[in-house]
Amino acid sequence: MHDAKIRKLFLAQKKIVRVLFGDREKYNEKFKTCVRSRSYPDQKLPPEFYIKESSKPLFLKAGIMALKNLYAYHCACETFKVLKYRSPIAIYNQFKLSHRGHKQLFMITPAPSENFIYKSSVLWNKVRSIFH
Repeated sequence: MHDAKIRKLFLAQKKIVRVLFGDREKYNEKFKTCVRSRSYPDQKLPPEFYIKESSKPLFLKAGIMALKNLYAYHCACETFKVLKYRSPIAIYNQFKLSHRGHKQLFMITPAPSENFIYKSSVLWNKVRSIFH
């Protein structure tokens, strides 16, 4: 259920990015064709006519993060702040830190769930393994 909601939001984000940063001339030219100017057999439009403009180059050009990336970014930032400042203490106490490596700060992940502690622990361990 959670992924379905995220998918709907991501599709809305893509649509908005296409509207704001898409190729307006190409879009307008596409619909300037008149049915009366084509013969009857040619009135059926090919499947290419209905293909939407790719949104990935638009995200890159505008410097906008996709919704899933935004979530991961903010989750990692908040986890860093909680671990660095040990505040709020209620959230800090829920993290279980591994003491195996003296320089690397890994977390023991709790049982899989949709809550912040689990997701941030998994994400933190991925980020730590990439940067060290």
